[in-house]
Amino acid sequence: MGVGEEFGLKDLTAEMIKVVRKETRAGTIDCRDALIESRGDTAKAIEILKEKGIETPRKVYV
Repeated sequence: MGVGEEFGLKDLTAEMIKVVRKETRAGTIDCRDALIESRGDTAKAIEILKEKGIETPRKVYV
């Protein structure tokens, strides 16, 4: 990626999300958002999720 280019959904892979989910047990959307924020750096995404306290999927009661 060049200077000024944004990192977004098109740059993510299922494998990246899988790695972050395996380490944190966070939800897919949370993992995706952390990966976008970290520009694809899985280690940094894991740290972001831990800092936010997101480590397990939340149960939704309907």
